[in-house]
Amino acid sequence: MLAEAVTAAAAAGGIAVVEGAASAAGTQAWESFRTRVAGWFGRGSGNAELERVTLERLDRTAAELDGADEAGQTRQADRWEDRFVDVLEAAPEELRAELAQQLKTFSDELRAELNSGGGTTITSSGAGSLIATDKVDVKGSGSGSTAAVINNTNHYYGTTGSAPAPVNPPAPEPGQA
Repeated sequence: MLAEAVTAAAAAGGIAVVEGAASAAGTQAWESFRTRVAGWFGRGSGNAELERVTLERLDRTAAELDGADEAGQTRQADRWEDRFVDVLEAAPEELRAELAQQLKTFSDELRAELNSGGGTTITSSGAGSLIATDKVDVKGSGSGSTAAVINNTNHYYGTTGSAPAPVNPPAPEPGQA
């Protein structure tokens, strides 16, 4: 049972690193997560130098994930999962369950923060454009354009010209064509 908990915590940690680095780098949620993970590595290994190295690795991961495709994200998640497993397996048996639980907690808290939509930072990046570090609803009204670039993946949503058509138009009333 402990082996399953270690594997599950390591997998959740790897995914959380990728999700956080790809979508929250530079936010308070990411900074908190990376600091906690680096401290976790230092405690789990007993090596304070590893804490510093982990911070550097997390920063490199965030940089490498900027514009990475799904295969690149999967590779990073697998690398981090392996790192987490290495620390958990090397930890004294009496500490392993606690470390696995801590890692799962860090991952769950980051995921909750990312899904909450809280903590959005919006800054102007020029005439008529904004940069947001978290979730934002983009809505238009009247005539004009509304567009959004989502998570640097160049997914554009919006309308040009008149008011947008409803996404799910109502069904016609009986007798109407």
